[in-house]
Amino acid sequence: MNGTPPHVDRRQARSLARCTARWPLAVLSMLAVLAAGLAPAATPDAAARPATAADCQSLLHQFDVAWAAHRDDPRAAAARHSRDLGDVSCSQRHYVDGVHLIRRALHDIGVKPVKIVSATPSH
Repeated sequence: MNGTPPHVDRRQARSLARCTARWPLAVLSMLAVLAAGLAPAATPDAAARPATAADCQSLLHQFDVAWAAHRDDPRAAAARHSRDLGDVSCSQRHYVDGVHLIRRALHDIGVKPVKIVSATPSH
């Protein structure tokens, strides 16, 4: 016949086919759930916490200190522009955007920003 035992009728064969077709999907779903439950929890660090005004000020200070040495870099004009936009964003309390822009400015002049860990967030 078509791969089913002779004592199984068509209705049973269809039911058997439907059940066996769902089995691999169910197993994969269970494995995904188990893997998600066993994955290590993310450790909180400075990058996971919300940006603050102190972060903006620290990064602006880092840029200003490094600026004298990197003023003639090829991407200095773009870096200065990003720094100024970041300063404006921070002054408008858009700290996440400001920190992103200032970090980009530091990257443009080849300076790796130092991580900031503030004890109390400022608003």
